[in-house]
Amino acid sequence: MAMTFDKLREDVRSRIWYDNRNVFAFLVDAPLTFGHSQLVVKAAKLKTEEFWFTTAAPHVASCMKVFRTRLPNRNRSSWRSLARYTETSGKYCKTLVLKVSADETRGIYKLHLVPYFASHLYATNQLYQVLNGTGDSGAGGLLHWIGQRERLVDYDMRYGREDKAVKTRIASFNLVQLALKLAGN
Repeated sequence: MAMTFDKLREDVRSRIWYDNRNVFAFLVDAPLTFGHSQLVVKAAKLKTEEFWFTTAAPHVASCMKVFRTRLPNRNRSSWRSLARYTETSGKYCKTLVLKVSADETRGIYKLHLVPYFASHLYATNQLYQVLNGTGDSGAGGLLHWIGQRERLVDYDMRYGREDKAVKTRIASFNLVQLALKLAGN
């Protein structure tokens, strides 16, 4: 069954960078990190969690390869605002795959794909070290760091996508151009 985009908002459609039959990925407009995307899988019938995950896994791998090969490690000048907002610098390290959603829809399985860069690793470890009094040693605190990023994004989106300041911020991220780059265009 091919995915139809009829019910998607136009701004979401313009940010789709991966489309493979009943699966697509798009850049989110309230990103935790540079390239933060949502992968959406659609099936006609209710399925088990194992079915959803098994179906999504090869697409997650494909998206990870795109991040590894197409996300810019250095020159982010076209996305300076996005890089600054997401505190992204340095090399791409890995992708965090999060099965989290406040909005579950029957027949739809969503995963967040969160590219994790050197600056995020540094911030995660710094936060852990400060909170645990370990000085300059110790690694950890990834879930706490994600929570901190989500609090910031939620605060910034508190007035909704129609707020003038929110629209201006989202426009400054240049997400459509980044989606084109990720799509290989």
